[in-house]
Amino acid sequence: MTVEAAGLEGNWKPVAAEVSSQILPITELRVARLSFDADRYSIFDHAGQVVDAGQWQLGADVIPRPLDLVGNAGPNAGRRVLAIAAFDEERLSLAYDLERERRPASWRHEPEQLLLCITYLRQS
Repeated sequence: MTVEAAGLEGNWKPVAAEVSSQILPITELRVARLSFDADRYSIFDHAGQVVDAGQWQLGADVIPRPLDLVGNAGPNAGRRVLAIAAFDEERLSLAYDLERERRPASWRHEPEQLLLCITYLRQS
């Protein structure tokens, strides 16, 4: 992990979501909290149970930054999710394609793409 990636560590609560530019109510998300530590991520549901977990790796310092999530528990076990991320001290935005195994080029969905974008706020 790089020094720049250290800003991603901590707990994040979703505050907005959309799938291919259609607003998705937060209550419909499985994720209630996303947690990053030195090299692991965990997704917690509304009951506080871990529903997805694995390793993460943040790419080059470009915007948006490439983020790889390699699952070892839950529905993404054995899968590498290729995401993009943008974050500062208080806000994190993530996007990934729900169907194709390729990294999104931007925050805007392409035709025939099922792009999930979630905005999180840091929890204290």
